[in-house]
Amino acid sequence: MKERVKDDVLTLAAIGILVSMVASLAHEAIGHGVGCAVDGGRISLITFLVFRCAGAGTMADGGGPVGVLLAGCVALTSVRVFQSKGLTGRLFLLNFGAITLLWVCGQAMEEAFDGSDDWGHVAHDLGWSSQWHWLLALAGLLGYIITLRMVSRLGSVLANGRPARLLLPYATATLSAVVLGALWHGGRAASALDGFLSFGVAPVGLLLIARRLAPMEPAPNVVSRSVGFVIFAGVIWLAFALTVARGWGPLS
Repeated sequence: MKERVKDDVLTLAAIGILVSMVASLAHEAIGHGVGCAVDGGRISLITFLVFRCAGAGTMADGGGPVGVLLAGCVALTSVRVFQSKGLTGRLFLLNFGAITLLWVCGQAMEEAFDGSDDWGHVAHDLGWSSQWHWLLALAGLLGYIITLRMVSRLGSVLANGRPARLLLPYATATLSAVVLGALWHGGRAASALDGFLSFGVAPVGLLLIARRLAPMEPAPNVVSRSVGFVIFAGVIWLAFALTVARGWGPLS
């Protein structure tokens, strides 16, 4: 029996590392940051998973999850649009879309129950009735299920018989999130835990997809070593760790 050629581990790991950073920027810098600007506020702190805005309003509070939601939708849509593009790039889009959308849906379900953080602040800002709790929980659950179905279909094309294409980026994104979260001196343990919950627990549905794809006939194309891509991911991660992860702004 012919031995299956394996995908390059370093390249798949680099995908996960980039996913963690781009997802953070989509949530904190783009989502909350743009919302803060729209509210006429001023960014006072931004870390891997912490954002503070002086003069924050509804847009700043809700901007984070909305930014991640839009970025994830664009990523999964792009997987279909750019079918002729490189395999590494498409796997980045698939994993980024999957992890970010499962994160935002998991966040919605969590905050629906405890009324905390982004959606809790939005509900308070807008004076929503108590019904927002179960409505948000339902929206989060439906979004989670829809995301799993979408990722499963796309994964059946890109990751058949090669579950590591989902598992390894997921694992390295989680590890990266924990380390980057722990670099903020203002709350190392809490920020690291938030990174684990956001990137490790919320997207846990990826394990079900990987298990379903594992016994299928392996996809014929192979993820080969991309030295430039691996170096790029490593340099960007180091720069991110030394700057944003440690905290930017007057409160840093």
